[in-house]
Amino acid sequence: MLDDEHERFQVDAQRRLWLIGGGLLGGFSILGGRLFYLQVMKGGEYRNLAENNRISLQPISAPRGRIFDRNGQILVDNRPDFRLAVTPELAGDFLGLIDRLQPIINLSEGQRNAIFKRLHKQRSFLPLQIKSHLTWEEVSRIEAQIHTFPGVTIQVQSIRDYPQGVSAAHLLGYIGEVNERDEQIFPAIHFRSGDSVGKSGMERQYEKELRGREGVREMEVNATGRQIRELRKGPPRPGQDLKLTIDLGLQQAAEAALAGQSGAVVALDPRNGRVLAMASQPSYDPNQFIRGFSSEEWKTLISDPDRPLGNKAIQGQYPPGSTFKMVVALAAMAEGKMDDKEHFYCPGHIIREKHKFYCWRRAGHGQVGLVQALAQSCDVFFYKLAEKVGIDAIERQARRLGLGDVTNIGMAGEGAGLVPSRSWKRAIQGIVWYPGETLITAIGQGYLLATPLQMANMIAAIANGGTVYRPTLVDWAEDELPEVLQWGRINESHLALVKKGLEEVVHGRAGTAKRSKSEWVRTAGKTGTSQVVRHKRKESGMIIKSDNDRHKDHALYVSYAPASPTEEAQLALAVVIEHGGHGSSAAAPVAKKLIDYYFAPPGERDTGSKPDEVGESELDAVG
Repeated sequence: MLDDEHERFQVDAQRRLWLIGGGLLGGFSILGGRLFYLQVMKGGEYRNLAENNRISLQPISAPRGRIFDRNGQILVDNRPDFRLAVTPELAGDFLGLIDRLQPIINLSEGQRNAIFKRLHKQRSFLPLQIKSHLTWEEVSRIEAQIHTFPGVTIQVQSIRDYPQGVSAAHLLGYIGEVNERDEQIFPAIHFRSGDSVGKSGMERQYEKELRGREGVREMEVNATGRQIRELRKGPPRPGQDLKLTIDLGLQQAAEAALAGQSGAVVALDPRNGRVLAMASQPSYDPNQFIRGFSSEEWKTLISDPDRPLGNKAIQGQYPPGSTFKMVVALAAMAEGKMDDKEHFYCPGHIIREKHKFYCWRRAGHGQVGLVQALAQSCDVFFYKLAEKVGIDAIERQARRLGLGDVTNIGMAGEGAGLVPSRSWKRAIQGIVWYPGETLITAIGQGYLLATPLQMANMIAAIANGGTVYRPTLVDWAEDELPEVLQWGRINESHLALVKKGLEEVVHGRAGTAKRSKSEWVRTAGKTGTSQVVRHKRKESGMIIKSDNDRHKDHALYVSYAPASPTEEAQLALAVVIEHGGHGSSAAAPVAKKLIDYYFAPPGERDTGSKPDEVGESELDAVG
């Protein structure tokens, strides 16, 4: 009995030992496997994690590329920005330190509150930025007393600088803090919070080239993040410099000529489409985006009805007025509807479908041919000519001269303009085209719209024989071939007749721009006036003028020089003065200033400060 119980005890003990031993063996197997997994299979990964905990990678920002004009004049540069920082753990009484700095750096209540908010979110051994954009006086006063300001350091960083101020501001653009939209537009760039990015103009269009590549500094840090020593430093690569096609002197002359007015000027080289000047007024100082705006300053800027932030040269879309008449003339000759002997009688108006269409000169021009119709801007001549040629032929010719589509100059927000046709009206409005609309289009009104850049391209094509180039702003290489949008397919004899009329505009006895002859070179041009609101007239046909200045017509002028059969044209211009009244009195004098500047001997150039004063006369009322 006792033997049986002893045997059962031994069997149970052995079973328990086997279970315990199996459990221990299993546990050690699992532990060993886990150790093998962590140390062998995942050892490299955890080694990297440990190393990263020990090494802090700090980016070093790359200086942005600079921007120059065609002659090497600096347009956009970088300059050092002095910033005051305090390391809280070294400052002792942080609040007392800020109070002692207050008389020097003059912090607002809002700035002080922002500093104290950041103080509680940041580790005490890291420098806390107190104020940026310190003046030389502020830096000097702090440095002179630096021993009394424990924990204070002056940091130097590179920021954008626009040494020409408002000059070419719309063309150059400005930079600002990156946002979500910027990250979507530039997915290849890895932005960090607080990074700057081009917001408009060349700064925006060439962000990738100007940005450069940032460097990196490897710092050894302890477990709390305190820097111990620098391990390695990879220097940044500066951004690429840009050389633009614009001439700074001509640009500033354009801005001076536009001073006090709202409008735009575009100057092109008609031989290759290079932009020599692009001015939009009123303007703004891109440096202000670096310094920052007060709420009042920003509100004033964005509420200005003259839109200082908009680039009117490429975004403004205006009825081209009588500057469009050369298009109608070329369309008529291309369709075989007119030759150099064609004349029409102008009594001052015509009546079509019980509606009276007026000429700008109520007494009429009498019997006129194309050359004098262009020189005196006779509306009736072009009404009658448009009836013969039709809207669709006019539309085809307009597109051959670059109207009705973006030039793709390489700047955001470029307007396409509008050249109407029968099919366009059916597709957009679902109704037929009326004959009277053809007459209105013939004098550059109605649905017709063009940007100053398109108008400059149009007159450049007339000047060079009919070739429309894509306007360019960046001068990548001296031997770079210009891109052609439309090859010159204009009959030479047709073009010669139109050019003769454009020269008579300036040099003819009754030319609408005869008061804007250049002092240095023979020029050709065409004045224009485009309605902002529909005119009310008396029974006699006289226009009833509005007292509201913003109802005044826009003034336009297109021109090129030299206008000579033996010389290539070197300069083509389009000028738009918003609510300027008449092209002859407001826009043509601006073009004269620029032509005189461009062709005058260097010692006799004058940028001026405002357009020439031209008195009102019957001639000034031209369309």
